[in-house]
Amino acid sequence: MTALAEAFDQDTIHRIERLGIQSDWNCLEIGSGVGTIAHWLATQCPHGEVIATDLDTSLIPEEGRPSNLQVITHDVTVDAFPEGSFNLICSRFVFEHLIDRDAMLAKVVRWLAPGGWLLLEDTGPFPFDSSPNPLYRRVSKAIMAVATKRMGSDYEWSRSFPAQLRANGLIHTGVHASSHGVGGTPMGRAWRLTAEHIAADLDEQFGITAADLATFANQVEDPSFDDLCIASVAAWGQRPTLREYLKTLKPPTRVPQGN
Repeated sequence: MTALAEAFDQDTIHRIERLGIQSDWNCLEIGSGVGTIAHWLATQCPHGEVIATDLDTSLIPEEGRPSNLQVITHDVTVDAFPEGSFNLICSRFVFEHLIDRDAMLAKVVRWLAPGGWLLLEDTGPFPFDSSPNPLYRRVSKAIMAVATKRMGSDYEWSRSFPAQLRANGLIHTGVHASSHGVGGTPMGRAWRLTAEHIAADLDEQFGITAADLATFANQVEDPSFDDLCIASVAAWGQRPTLREYLKTLKPPTRVPQGN
């Protein structure tokens, strides 16, 4: 998780900054992992409150935690927050793993205050399809297949961003994707660790041997090896204020009066 945070935090921070984050915002991060984004949010919103949630919050360090950062164990599929609680809700690599992700998205949108922003980031596996490196492409696509089978994940869901946000009434939507290279990078380290964690499945289901994995590990840790890894596909949208909502309503049809 630390390696993934190192790889993608700057992308997430840049996207939040573009939303115009304010010092008094109340923020929620769903699936905080090691807590780096939640910690950054707390420093940017000293007059607001930041809530970091996860099923397991043990990886979020207590030392150096800002006073306006609250860490709670929370399951988005079961637990809730009051409607209109947050100026910003962000979540990275979470919704793709939820079975009823569309219903959960509708639920989370209700937690936004009028004018509040939702930022979703999920995986895009498409960089592997065009990889010029056969073994790297084979192992990487197998990793995605194993993860899909293990967790019921939908890594294609992000390719329809931001239609899901508009369907839930959000406005000012947008989409952006970023992908980082492997080869002696934090992303390369994260990808090697992922492959090693599921090595037995890769061998049993795809015939990827220990020798294959050793070559793969050397590739992604070698600074001279150039290839892209998973993409982070982001979508954002804003809950309309009452005035903006009224603008979206069609005026009533006038019925012609008879003579």
